[in-house]
Amino acid sequence: MTTLSLPGRPWWSPMSQSGIGATTAIAWRRSRLYWVLWVLALLTLMPLTVTKYHDLVPPGSSPEQLMATLGSNPTMRAILGVPHDLSTAGGFTMWRVGAFTGWTAAFVAAFGVIRGTRADEEEGRTELVRSGAVGRHAILGGSLLVTMVATLVLGVLIALSMVGAGTPAKGSLAAGLGVTAISWVFAGVAAVCAQVFESARSARSWAAGIVLGGLFLVRAVLDGSSSVRVQAWRWLIPLEWPQLVRPYADERWWVLLLPMVLSFLLIGVAFSLESRRDFGSGLRATRLGRADAAPGLGDAAGLARRLHRTGVIGWSLGVLVFSYGMGSIGSQIDAMLANNPQVAEMMAKLGGTGELKNAFYIAMLGIMVTVVSLAAVQFLSRLHAEELTGHAEVLASTATSRWALARSHLGIALVVPVVLALASGVLVPLAEAAKLGRWSMIGDYLGAAAVLLPGLLLVLGIAMALLGWAPRWFSLAWVAVGWSMFCSWLAPLFGLPEWLIDLQPWGHLPRLPSDPLDLVPVIIETVIAVVLLAGGLVGFRRRDLLSR
Repeated sequence: MTTLSLPGRPWWSPMSQSGIGATTAIAWRRSRLYWVLWVLALLTLMPLTVTKYHDLVPPGSSPEQLMATLGSNPTMRAILGVPHDLSTAGGFTMWRVGAFTGWTAAFVAAFGVIRGTRADEEEGRTELVRSGAVGRHAILGGSLLVTMVATLVLGVLIALSMVGAGTPAKGSLAAGLGVTAISWVFAGVAAVCAQVFESARSARSWAAGIVLGGLFLVRAVLDGSSSVRVQAWRWLIPLEWPQLVRPYADERWWVLLLPMVLSFLLIGVAFSLESRRDFGSGLRATRLGRADAAPGLGDAAGLARRLHRTGVIGWSLGVLVFSYGMGSIGSQIDAMLANNPQVAEMMAKLGGTGELKNAFYIAMLGIMVTVVSLAAVQFLSRLHAEELTGHAEVLASTATSRWALARSHLGIALVVPVVLALASGVLVPLAEAAKLGRWSMIGDYLGAAAVLLPGLLLVLGIAMALLGWAPRWFSLAWVAVGWSMFCSWLAPLFGLPEWLIDLQPWGHLPRLPSDPLDLVPVIIETVIAVVLLAGGLVGFRRRDLLSR
């Protein structure tokens, strides 16, 4: 199919952007559900946190001691960022979830841009659109426009919701614009990556994994340091800029110019790069493979291991480092919360009854297992992607059976997350065990992680059953994971009914070592998970393969 190309014209030329109204409408039509759901999800975090501030610091009490302890703890600073004013509901909320909201919005913006540009080009949709009277840069411009407007709406709604929650209007506006600004920066990063790399998978890995993830790690190191010289480097990290605006703490409006200027520079670079590459390819040429396949690629299992290699390495490093880092807070948790019974009560809700330190470790294990379930669904989703792109059909046309094809991906989605969950059970209490010489703690929390495995298997069973019998509804598996993460991380802090919190895969499992070991829910969930996994495999073998 012949595509319309306008070589020699600058990207700002009206001819290069002709048809941008139509491409914007197409981009919105294809991504409106994506944006509506994400905007609604991110919109709730900050105002909900404001409503819990007075539970943490009741009226008439002095917040200085608690806030000084939280704000000076290096691990808390590394995780949440540097606080500027924790004595007000707005300042505390900006520190507690404001930065997280901005980082998540940046992640969503990056994926949204790649979804509407490189992914569509890879699947052939862009070629179809560009066969009409559409300028060379209209599709990229339309995708960026939808992303920037959606994140601007998110920022405005956050500001309005924070004002409605009772925080000052000026600080609320600064917080909302900070979220929008960092989203625009990573929309620009994603636009550049979409031009450099030939596949959407590589573009996502670089934009969200290497650039965003790498900056997050650098930010954590800088924020965890108390050195004034080290702190000065924060100004070079875009993820720090929304916090450096200082919402609710003598706002510095000029800082918003930094992300705005950078985002437009990146967008200009992306348009310029698009003029310099061939349609369907990236500026970075795909490396030629070996003339002969490696011995390990002789079957479906070997191919699956190769496809998942990067993801397994990334998830493993992230989970292991984060598990140990979160566990290192345990040695300081008693001092942090001894003078604030409200926070101690909320930690107990997350981790069950018993000693506060045990509750903290159990809460961290619950969080890590839900994160690992996210990895499990992502690994299994690769089988769904292979089917939609037609690769699975090619494999199935050979001597490879449907059973071997499904088993190759399901095995990785099962084994790797189980190993990571058990490793979290070892690493979370490791720092405390080494400090006290109580190595028996590792065995205790390894057992606690093992008891939580049926919930992980249940999530994977739901995903496999959907893939086997209703593949077009596979995205519901992500909804199950999202609900579980909300229940594990936030629901207990907002005082939701216990029965509602328990409506998730880990809701009825015992939380060792605080709770007594009750094998009934463990056995029941394991049986249900095995039935779903087996049923999903049967369905995958019996149904027709899908394609885009």
